[in-house]
Amino acid sequence: MKKLSLVVAVISAAVYLTGCNQANSSSNSDTAEVIAIPVEAALARQGEISSSYHTNATLAARAETDVISKSSGIVQQVLVEEGDSVQAGQLLAVLENERQRFMLAKEQAELSRLDSELQRMGEMYQRKLISTDVYEKLRWQYDSVKASVDLAELSVRETEIRAPISGVVSRRYVKTGQLISQMAPQSLFHLVANAELEAVVHIPEQQLAQAKAGQAAILRFAGMLPVEANVSRISPVVDAQSGTVRTTLIIDNSDAKLRPGMFAQVELKFDVKPEALLVPKRAIITIDNQHSVFVVDTEDKVSRKAVHLGYSSDTTVEILEGVATGEKVVIAGQGALKDQSLVTVVTTREF
Repeated sequence: MKKLSLVVAVISAAVYLTGCNQANSSSNSDTAEVIAIPVEAALARQGEISSSYHTNATLAARAETDVISKSSGIVQQVLVEEGDSVQAGQLLAVLENERQRFMLAKEQAELSRLDSELQRMGEMYQRKLISTDVYEKLRWQYDSVKASVDLAELSVRETEIRAPISGVVSRRYVKTGQLISQMAPQSLFHLVANAELEAVVHIPEQQLAQAKAGQAAILRFAGMLPVEANVSRISPVVDAQSGTVRTTLIIDNSDAKLRPGMFAQVELKFDVKPEALLVPKRAIITIDNQHSVFVVDTEDKVSRKAVHLGYSSDTTVEILEGVATGEKVVIAGQGALKDQSLVTVVTTREF
């Protein structure tokens, strides 16, 4: 009888403990279901996005030249310094030219004498007082001296060193008193035309169908605001070794803020959609090349939706299908979510 009572007591205790455990388990489960997961979200919106290609490039001057002397002599005066802006034809330096000027004066005097004599002989020739042979010889002599005057004037002009192009003096090599040799390879000045700069980029062959002359490009420099550029020309030949196409960009530098040799990050904009449906790039979940986002409904529950993507930028991506304008997508905290998870939107960020 005592053994029977003991068995009944043990069974009763076991049933009681089991009931308590089930009750506690049910209570914990209920508590877990009502816990909301904190997330950050953003509203899908309409905006502009472009199909682009990113690369790097170094700025170069569209025109630059070394200035040499066509005459020999000692430098008498230097009129410009490094950094000065010059116009084509502007005087940069002057060589001593007394000898050339004396030669010019001599030839001009001889030409003046022949001119007077030719006029007198011309009147006599009209009246047939001299032969045609005499008159023609005088004319030939006059033309010869006229050519000598032109050469003397050229010699004087060549002692004046002038800018062949408009630009900026990037280097000054010449000094006052220096002896310059005629047509020597030594440069007197180096000029750079920097009102317009160019940058050469090499785009992949796969992007060639989208690239066209006149398309816009954005150049970014360290510590400066972005600068706009345009595609000037595209090479008709694909480099067989690299599989790229040489593309030249033209940059307006009329404000002289840029310098040849500067390094730039280049974004080529192939196509622009002004009213694309955009979400932040952080909202996209990619598994096995399948893209999806978590969308928050009016009851603060999320559902995972497959999406088809279009163009993308550094921070945003175009949604072609799967999300509507104004829907709230999760951009932070997706790792703890599953379908129908309850969430608390801590912040709705703008982008």
